[in-house]
Amino acid sequence: MISKKIVGMLAVVCMVATAMGGLVVYAAMSATLNIEGAADFVPESWSVKFKGSSLSKPTLANGGLTGGASVQTAPTLSDTAIGDFRVRLTLPGDSVTYTFTVENTGSLDARLSTFISSDPTCVGTGATATADANLVCSNNLVYTLRYVGGNLPQNSIAHGQTVAQNDLLRAGTELQLELKLEYSQLATANPVNTVTIGGLGRTLIYSVN
Repeated sequence: MISKKIVGMLAVVCMVATAMGGLVVYAAMSATLNIEGAADFVPESWSVKFKGSSLSKPTLANGGLTGGASVQTAPTLSDTAIGDFRVRLTLPGDSVTYTFTVENTGSLDARLSTFISSDPTCVGTGATATADANLVCSNNLVYTLRYVGGNLPQNSIAHGQTVAQNDLLRAGTELQLELKLEYSQLATANPVNTVTIGGLGRTLIYSVN
């Protein structure tokens, strides 16, 4: 006959075994999933501007002036503006050409969201004012803004392409532009008196692409 003391010991052993069995089952049916990591906040930068010292000085020697063309007032250059310039044309084929660079030194791509370009205006003087103005502005004056250098392929722009809305300027790239005013060499006559030419301003507004 088993004593009460032995029965009690067996009961304790059974309880311990049962508890241990429970622990084993619990551990076998659990999984530990960890997520670890780190993060940095690196602010983007925006910087689209005219490149310093990139504005050319047109001369007959470098091809910036042709024929009898001359510069009366040279433009100034800042980050955001090319200041007023005044040039003189005298004969068919005369032209004045400026080159300058627009650069994107920021970390964001930029797109030319707005390009404001109006037709030049002509005001004549004296008795032939109207005829002279029409001769210059309506038929023979050519004013263009186009791409001639820089990182053209990266921006999907071809050499000689005219500047237009939606043109791309990727981060870290630059584009060289050419601004040219010309009295057509195909012109068969000159105005009788001086014609003042206005409306030569151009506005380029870049926004985040």
